[in-house]
Parts: sequence; C-alpha cells; structure tokens
Amino acid sequence: MKYRIFLSAFFLATLWMIPAQAEYRVFLLKISKKSEDPTMATDFRQVESTLDPDQYRYYYPVAADEIVTYTDTWRCYGRTDQFKPHCPNPKAQIAPEEKPET
Repeated sequence: MKYRIFLSAFFLATLWMIPAQAEYRVFLLKISKKSEDPTMATDFRQVESTLDPDQYRYYYPVAADEIVTYTDTWRCYGRTDQFKPHCPNPKAQIAPEEKPET
C-alpha cells in the first residue's frame, strides 16, 4: 500500500514538473501525373501538409495516375488545433547573401 501511494505521488510530481511541448513536421508535397515519357513536362500542384506522402495518398483523394512526393520538409513548434495555419518555411525566410563589391 505504501509503495502504491509513493509511486502515485512520484508520477504526479513528474507530470507536474515537466511541461508538455508540441511540435510537428510540415511537408511540401508535389503531386504530379505519371508520365511514360520522362522528357515531357507534366502538370503538378504543390500542397503543404502535416501528412507525409504515403499518409496523404490514403487520407485525401489522389488519382491512381498521380505521384505524391515531398520536395521540402521543416519542423514547427506549437499546436495545430482549431485550424491554425502551418508555420512558414524557415528556408524561405533566410535572406540571400549579399555579394561583396570589389
């Protein structure tokens, strides 16, 4: 009985001391048509999603002749509840380096 009380108190103290932090990964997905001729330019669309390419295919309707691949991915901190927008891609926020004039 003493051990049960001690373990319960230990777990409650541990949960109280460690704050929970959320993070998620955003994928920039490229959805394109399958092409038998690789030299032909194919139409494609890009989608930001928290689902990886395999999960996206099963969750959203994707035609059988379309390929889902990801072109970029980044990590975001925080929550995504209540339809909050994804955090922006940090690679897009980096300013290009200025070339020194000589």
